[in-house]
Amino acid sequence: MSMPTHYDPLRALGPDTALLAVLSAFEKRGHDDPAAAWRALTSTWNWAAPLPTGFPGTDRTGTPAVRPVSGGYTLSGHWRLPSAADAAPWVALPLADGRRSCAGTAAERNAADLFVMPARNLRTTGMLPRGRGDSHPASGLVSRATDAYVAVDVYVPVGFATYTTGKPLFASDAAFHWTAIAALALGAARRTTDALAGSVPGAAPPHPPAAPAGQAVELAAVLHDERSSLAATVHDLPAARDVLPQAMEARLAQQVRQVAIVVQHVLTEAYQQILSGDTMGDRHDLVSIIETSSPILQQARRATEILPPVDNTPLRKG
Repeated sequence: MSMPTHYDPLRALGPDTALLAVLSAFEKRGHDDPAAAWRALTSTWNWAAPLPTGFPGTDRTGTPAVRPVSGGYTLSGHWRLPSAADAAPWVALPLADGRRSCAGTAAERNAADLFVMPARNLRTTGMLPRGRGDSHPASGLVSRATDAYVAVDVYVPVGFATYTTGKPLFASDAAFHWTAIAALALGAARRTTDALAGSVPGAAPPHPPAAPAGQAVELAAVLHDERSSLAATVHDLPAARDVLPQAMEARLAQQVRQVAIVVQHVLTEAYQQILSGDTMGDRHDLVSIIETSSPILQQARRATEILPPVDNTPLRKG
């Protein structure tokens, strides 16, 4: 039996892996290829599994469908949600058959099929009439009557899409997901500082620096300090499924939030260089790096809200 052509070693890592090993492997992979690393994580592990999940409609007008758009997807369809959604800050909405899309192409059948959005979006007006499954509210609304919801062209960023075929994570596995996402973000940001310095791995011929050498070095140092701080936090921690002490889990969650802030700062500084520098032509690789890193950053900013520390009891925010 031959090895799958697209085997990725990241798929062997999970909640049973020591968190320091998770950090090391995902940070390196995020630096080497952010897009492939993101796909490996999200297609292997269904991080949305602990969320209240909708039951998709099946009638002619209510069957969910998704359409790829710039930076994400638009989602339409009908769902019924369990009562747990009443107190949940986030909900997950799957497609009807796990691989259904408007286009129906092979690429779409292999695309994300589970979409996460803030539960507060379900409070908008334009309610689905009681007893009906074919109402058409205004574009962009998600609404509720009893337990019925309808969405029409609701935008979902690519960082909040995943796969029902992934192995489900448990709420107690949150530390693994936080660490993996934070590591991907740090790796992708490190690739950005390499591009700023004109030293993107594999670039041929080498590009000239997109920023003064001092600025690239300064941003790289900030990332190094943040990675070192996260490594110190997880150094003596076991795997996520070994159950972390509450205080350590809270400290890790705070550290992951800090990583997201730092990475966003680095990517913002890089984007400012695109706007202010002479980047006509190949645009110095920065655009593609930032674009492929965007779902990672989107997820990193919200990871500890979507999968909160297990001892927290989140309430829906108004």
